[in-house]
Amino acid sequence: MAHRCVRKLRLATASSYAHVRPFHSTTSRLDALAVPSAVSSSSTVPREDKFSNTPLGQKTADLRALLQIKSPSPHRVWASYVELLQFYGSSGVPRDIHQGVLRKCSPSAAHLRAVSAKLMEEGGRFRDALLYETRFRDVIRNLRSSGEVPTLEDYHCVLDQFAALGNYVSAMRVLEEITQVGLAKEPETYGLCLRALSYRLTLPIFHIRRPMLVDDITGHCMAILEEMSQDNVAYTPTNVDLAFRILKETLNMQGFAALMKGAYGIDLAYPDRSPLEFWEKQAAESSEDAAEVTLSQRLPTRMPFTCSTLNTALDYLGRAGDVSKMVQLFEVTTNPLPSSTSNPAFNDDEDDDFGVSNPQVAPYSPPHIRPNTTTFHTMLRHIHKARHEVLARHYLLVALEAERNEGRSLREMTRTKLPQEIVSPRVSVTRSLLLSVASLANDNKDVELLRWVTQKTRQTLRRKRRDLDYYIQVRARWMEEGLYQPPALSDAALEGVEEELPLGPTSSRFSSFFSPSSSLSHIDGSSTSSTSAPETKPFDIDLHVNMIRRDLDRLITFEARVDDVLARTVQRIKERLGRRVWGGKNIFLSDVERRLPVSREFWKRNVNFRPLSELRAQSAAPRAGRQSRRPKPSASARAEPALASPQDPPLSPPSASTSASASQGQS
Repeated sequence: MAHRCVRKLRLATASSYAHVRPFHSTTSRLDALAVPSAVSSSSTVPREDKFSNTPLGQKTADLRALLQIKSPSPHRVWASYVELLQFYGSSGVPRDIHQGVLRKCSPSAAHLRAVSAKLMEEGGRFRDALLYETRFRDVIRNLRSSGEVPTLEDYHCVLDQFAALGNYVSAMRVLEEITQVGLAKEPETYGLCLRALSYRLTLPIFHIRRPMLVDDITGHCMAILEEMSQDNVAYTPTNVDLAFRILKETLNMQGFAALMKGAYGIDLAYPDRSPLEFWEKQAAESSEDAAEVTLSQRLPTRMPFTCSTLNTALDYLGRAGDVSKMVQLFEVTTNPLPSSTSNPAFNDDEDDDFGVSNPQVAPYSPPHIRPNTTTFHTMLRHIHKARHEVLARHYLLVALEAERNEGRSLREMTRTKLPQEIVSPRVSVTRSLLLSVASLANDNKDVELLRWVTQKTRQTLRRKRRDLDYYIQVRARWMEEGLYQPPALSDAALEGVEEELPLGPTSSRFSSFFSPSSSLSHIDGSSTSSTSAPETKPFDIDLHVNMIRRDLDRLITFEARVDDVLARTVQRIKERLGRRVWGGKNIFLSDVERRLPVSREFWKRNVNFRPLSELRAQSAAPRAGRQSRRPKPSASARAEPALASPQDPPLSPPSASTSASASQGQS
């Protein structure tokens, strides 16, 4: 039986072995490419070429080639990396392989952000974040176990991924690990952590857990700002903007004051003086060992204080309810006082010198900012919330004066300069400015302030009508002289600009997580230069004319609305005080500054008040000939005043003295 089985076995013929290849993991073509042409004919093969011909060397080359692709598959990169670790071990893999896998083992930050937002929009949840976080941790661990230290760029790559998903917990752990490793942190390092904190606040969360989340994120933000201050890390516009967004959630005044002092060198307690840190720096520089002290106590470069920064600071102080500091900051930065260091009488008056600091020790020049329309809108909006009528009236007058000055300057430039040399105006009185004051007057039922707003609205309308006619003529003159050529399809474009122009500053509350964010594009957090918009903009006469037309349309509607509110307020005050007069009670008269009872005839004569019985009799007189009998009003109706119907003609407003007494005589 065994004999038969052995006989059935046949050896393969020689021809069957013709196509058998020796065991090798790669093709002969790749082997040929791996050998340099200069030494291919040499009898001695270099050591590197011998290694590249081995399976282990070929796997390393394949992984390097995979990492050279712009957007390789993250799972394929990770599978090749794991396979290489099985041959090498973590200690044998080159450093560049670890660093390349760290950057290519997950999708880009922009892709992760978009996919996460789309899943949340559909009601789902991005569940691969933990997978990629585990990969980052393994690569960093393998890199450190091989005796190498990860660079700061390696940690920035990981922080960028965490910031795109709002994973602030892991980002703060990475920041702690950077401290433990001993790497010097850069502004971009803190910027990525602040971006993770800021983006997490925009993501949805159960309303009961949100206060705890806000407190936790604010605590991390304060810790980052304190660490930046201790290490003298320079502030960047990106980092300051992110810190403002986080602090606005809790309106933390301590953190805001520290941020203003560290980033812009402005002490909110004394905005017209140099911060105490500057005084210490001057004292250190004037000492004998100034060279050694300034190296350790040198303060970072301060960022320029621009108009957009002023608007953000005013909005923050207004939201916090600190109107006094808001007004103080506005006045100091827009109308700075002359420096007292140039006054020679400062050192002459020594009688009252009881420890008063000499400003010559640390000369300081506060920033001088030209406010714009957004600045006044922010001021008036928060003053309206605080119910300060005097401040509201004052700053509306300031805005009106600023618009007149800007208008005169712009007209002068249109007569003396070329169109490309003209600068766009910064202040324009719009409906939003007048609305804040009118709303405050309506809330307090202040008739005098409502009349004043109506008057200023009409003045603004007249001025804008004149400006519209003037700039239309200027545009026509420039086109005739060949100084200006309107862009193509300008007439059609002007029709749509009216709806595209911004109506005012957007809400500082965070937008939803579906909106685009700065995390989608790379932000250079290491740049210390200001990235804000330029302070001056070129003048576009087409846009300017269209803005005037837009403001005119809205002011006309606003004027009619304010007139209606004023008439309704006056009528209600008349009715309320009329009921006191009809009831025999006293009212306050501003003429005599006393509360006195007045007769019905006196009340009707001075405030043009007519009871319902007289109104009915007046309306029934034209129809008396056509009606044989008309029921008379009851005695109670004649004794009490009532509201006039909307169809009745409007009543004439009372005199100034009567309205003042009416506004103060409410019971």
